Parts: sequence; structure tokens; C-alpha cells
Amino acid sequence: MPRVSIKNGKNTFDFDLDPTVPVPELRVLLYSLTGVPVERQKLMAKGLWRGTLKDTDDLSAVNIPEGHQVLLMGTAERVEAPEVKTVFVEDMTSDEKARAGAVAPAGMVNLGNTCYMNSTLQCLRYVPELREALRASPPGANFSRALAETFAMLDASSEPVPPVRFVNLLRTTFPNFAAQGSRGGYMQQDAEELYNAVSETLAAQLPASGTRSGNSWDAIFGIQMEETWECAEADEEPPVVRSDRARKLVCNIQGGAASAVQVNHLHEGLRLGLEGTVEKRSEVLGRDASWTRRTRIAGLPRYLCVHMMRFYWKATPDSREHSGVKCKIVRPVSFPETLDLFEFCTDKLQAALRRNRARADRGIGGGDGDGDGDGDGDGDGDG
Repeated sequence: MPRVSIKNGKNTFDFDLDPTVPVPELRVLLYSLTGVPVERQKLMAKGLWRGTLKDTDDLSAVNIPEGHQVLLMGTAERVEAPEVKTVFVEDMTSDEKARAGAVAPAGMVNLGNTCYMNSTLQCLRYVPELREALRASPPGANFSRALAETFAMLDASSEPVPPVRFVNLLRTTFPNFAAQGSRGGYMQQDAEELYNAVSETLAAQLPASGTRSGNSWDAIFGIQMEETWECAEADEEPPVVRSDRARKLVCNIQGGAASAVQVNHLHEGLRLGLEGTVEKRSEVLGRDASWTRRTRIAGLPRYLCVHMMRFYWKATPDSREHSGVKCKIVRPVSFPETLDLFEFCTDKLQAALRRNRARADRGIGGGDGDGDGDGDGDGDGDG
């Protein structure tokens, strides 16, 4: 097997040329040696073959002397250096691992029965639109800036983070979260009350120009509602229709042996919260009458919060210590992995949703992410 010299540009390679190897296989071997792709290779050798070597040529019929030079024409592939240097997990610090998402997300230290707050903030932490709005907090918005700082600390840590600044600001702004028991420790609080406090404050501190809501919070979580009141005792009484904005849907939970209404599924509780009856004045009858209330969703948010109403106020007239206590409703309520709110939407929004669903069934894109099918991103379906 003669050893020949392969010359490619300014580079020269020693190569043991096996004459029994077919030319296509030879080209593959030369590619691994020189980096010149097979389709670019042109092989020339003075006195061995005429012109360039063809794939059909038989090298075993050629007398190849030792040290003969073979000219390889063709440009080798360039191996580009990676734009971002590869960093292995074992070479990272704990903070770098946290920022890269290579370890489990950091939690928050309990600062005196603050589990209600920790769980709520952990959910809000993973809403990218909210994170962006918090980073753009205006000067003087101490509450939103403290929350943004807490989220940044969690992103950069692999260990539990004590949210001291935010907790202190929360208890100062809302003294009910600073209430203490008879033994001096901070009392347990409700996550839904914390969500209300955060939403009201951030809606005031995060203005957003160019949106109907006027603030970033309602642009992300706001639900447009349409409420219709009809008098059940006088058909000639005109219905009263009002528009409003909510920041969560409420699932009313009822049940028990003595209850006429049994809520076993999320949809049943939502329907209970969106419909009902009330006594109010009828101008036609000139007296109080029974009215039915029917609330429907006129615009869906990008992120939906559902409140499972598990607490109710129970009066205690026989107690000398208090007038009532907050009791928890211990009842299982099932819910689907995907919540379909179509039946709770207005007729106008349902029509828009039907169009969007039809396009999705046909595999046609163009949705804006809010589920109303109009392409404007505000969830109201009016385009």
C-alpha cells in the first residue's frame, strides 16, 4: 500500500492509498482527513490518470509509486467557533445554576405564617408579562419595586430566599396582614385576600398606556363582565344591563346533607357564582320584587384566576369573645385540566370563539392568544 502526499492548498497530508478501495470510499476517507466535502473534491495526479479522477475509475489498475503527490482541489469546510461558550453544570456556581434553571426553583422562607403569601407570589412569579411590567415600575412605586426585587432574588438563588422587604411593606400597607394572636405570633391569613391586596395595589402602581384597562394588571388578569338583571314578577320591567371588570372568577362551594345545592365540580360552583336572585325595587310594580341576576364573560384574560370560596362567616351569638368566626368548607370539588368557559361567555364572545375554534380545527393560524378570535389581543372579540 503506497503512501502518497495529498496536497490541498497550503496543506499537505500523508495518506496510505489502498488501490483496492473504490473511488467513492476514497473520497469519504479524504473528507475525514482534509475536511473537503465529497461533492467539492477534484483529484489530480500527474502520470497516474488523465484529468480528474472519476468515481468509475479503477485504482487497482494504476501503478502508484511511493511518495507520489496527489493534488486535491476543493475548499475545506470551516468549523465555526460557538458564539456562546459551552458551560457545564458542574462548573457553575449555585447562583449561576439557579439563573440557568439547572436546579429546582428557590422557595421563600416563612416569616411568620406567610405561607399564604409565598404560594401566591410563586404563582405570579411565572407570568412573564407581569415580570416585564414590574421591571418597568415607575419611581415611587415601592410595592411593585419590592415585588420585582423579590422575584429577582428568587431567580438568582438556589436556596430559600427571605422576602423581608416585601413582607414588611405588605404589613405596613395592609395592617390586617400584621395581626398577631394572643401569644404574639403573626396570625394565619387567606391567600385570596393577599391576591386582592396585590392586585389592587399593582393596578394602581403599574400604568399601561395603549390598553383599555389603563394598567398592566388588568391588561393581564382583567375579566370583562356583563351583568343582566331581569324582574321575575313583571315582564314589562325592562332588563338592566351593566358592564364591569373583575380580576377573578368565584367558585361558590356548597354541599352537605342539609343543602339543596350540591357543588361537586368546578363548573357547578362557577355557575352558582354567576347566577342568582335578589330582592330589589321594581319601578313598574312600585315595590320590591324578585330579580334574577345573570353574569356572563364579555372578554377573557390572558391568565385566569379562580377563587375556590372555601371560607364563610358563621355568626356566634352565644359567644362572649366574638360575634362570629371564619369557617372552612371541607368539600372535594373536581376540576378539569383544561377549563372551558364557553358556556359562561356572552353571545357575542361565543360567536367569536366559534370562529377561532373553526380555524383551529382547520389548522389555520392567526390567533392572538386571548381566545376570542379577533386578533387584537384584548379578549373582547370586537376586533
